[in-house]
Amino acid sequence: MKIVLILSDSFRYDHIGSLGLQQIDTPEVDELIRDSVFFKKCYAGSFPTVPQRYDMLTGKLGFPFRGWEKLTEKDITISEILLDNGYVTQLITDSNEILRHEQNYNRGYLGHHLERGQERDIYFTKMNEALPYTIPEEKARHSFYFGDHTQADLTRWVNSHWLWEEDRFPPRLAKMASKWIEMNYKAENLLLHLDFFDPHEPWDPPDYYVEKYDPDYKGIPMTMPNYGLADVFTDEELHNMHARYKGEVEMVSKWIGFVIRKMKDVGIYDESMIIFTSDHGILLGEHNRTGKLNITKTDTRGQWPLFEDVIHVPLVIKMPGQQYKGKEIDELVQPVDFVPTILDLAGIDTEKPLPGKAPVPLREIAAELKGIMLGREQGLNPLDGKSLVPLMKGEGEWEREYVFSSQRFGYVNDNFSFSLTPEKDSTMFWITVTGKDHVLLVGGREEDSPELYDMEKDPAQENNIFLNNREKALEMNEALCNYLESLSADKDKISALREKMKSYL
Repeated sequence: MKIVLILSDSFRYDHIGSLGLQQIDTPEVDELIRDSVFFKKCYAGSFPTVPQRYDMLTGKLGFPFRGWEKLTEKDITISEILLDNGYVTQLITDSNEILRHEQNYNRGYLGHHLERGQERDIYFTKMNEALPYTIPEEKARHSFYFGDHTQADLTRWVNSHWLWEEDRFPPRLAKMASKWIEMNYKAENLLLHLDFFDPHEPWDPPDYYVEKYDPDYKGIPMTMPNYGLADVFTDEELHNMHARYKGEVEMVSKWIGFVIRKMKDVGIYDESMIIFTSDHGILLGEHNRTGKLNITKTDTRGQWPLFEDVIHVPLVIKMPGQQYKGKEIDELVQPVDFVPTILDLAGIDTEKPLPGKAPVPLREIAAELKGIMLGREQGLNPLDGKSLVPLMKGEGEWEREYVFSSQRFGYVNDNFSFSLTPEKDSTMFWITVTGKDHVLLVGGREEDSPELYDMEKDPAQENNIFLNNREKALEMNEALCNYLESLSADKDKISALREKMKSYL
């Protein structure tokens, strides 16, 4: 089977043009959706960038046990599984976050290609060239300084040579993917993982994309926001921020279309499985926040809850032969479901050890991979996700009432946190419990009340109805605790969750 997994970082669900939720053009993604099964309720599990890829590539829910961490010797990824079943595997990305500091997320790929220069990735110094000052410090992200310059300044300096749209990252990745398809399309079984960092900030598409959504703005380009209070920006600056984000989304859609066109040109589109998704969204002023989590010295609200705008992500699956095209599914699904779905369609038995069919002469390379050797010796790890194939076929009942999302389970001071302000030892990471019609947010500081929202009446999550619906909140919190117990998560932390909820009843 031919499998193409496309992830676009920070691509908000409500920014798919055909949904009509935002004024935005994404014709290439819209066209892919028409040929595919569209999942209307896909939610991030582990958050953000690296933790989500753990869920997506291992089929295990990471956040109850781990956070932003590298793959371990006990992890087995979909690329390793497919490689050892004879697949040609390739990663093409500009997300240095999944590779830097030995994160190991290139494991299992016969080839991996990294386009350098995103965010603070200095791959070529230019010390004779002065760094620009692009955004006032109070309006830029408060981390990763380069001298007295913010990350917004740094990324502009690293990529100061750009002239054309083709200099940007989405076209560079798409062109590399197109070349790879042209050189490998005759392989019977292949996995191409195309991992776009855009539309993650910095939002620096060509001006014509931005002017389409904000033609009259004359101020400082809002390329990289402060991960903090939105009220440090004027209304005009917030509008420009949103316009720049929309421009990035539209550009990503265009170059996804470029890759799909190449698949059609070489004749493999019809027979291929294509998955398009994202790891999370980003706040663009909602809830008086910009960014996806609190990384500032001035926002005193502490850890942020994970709102709908951040954890609701697109999921599009184009099946071979365009089976079930146009079907929309309302059931709750998560990235942990991707691995069992792929293995189901590929006919790979998850109960058997890996077979050792990596292509000659690459069996020696495969034998050096920890996940493959573990899989050959003891078989695959138990998967937390479920195959989506029966759901697409309309077979049986989908027995999932809730899904769970978090940066990490437990106390902020016990583990790595992005926070720049001190927290008490009792402060917990927030967990979001998403049901079919209600959403519960629980965690934070001792004084932070749980939040409950009726998503049918209040999709923007502006009216906390917890005080008048405590029994519903208790039911959802108990479902969370029961699920964590089924995974053998820390009992003391589960008890703390129960006690926090009881203290507000």
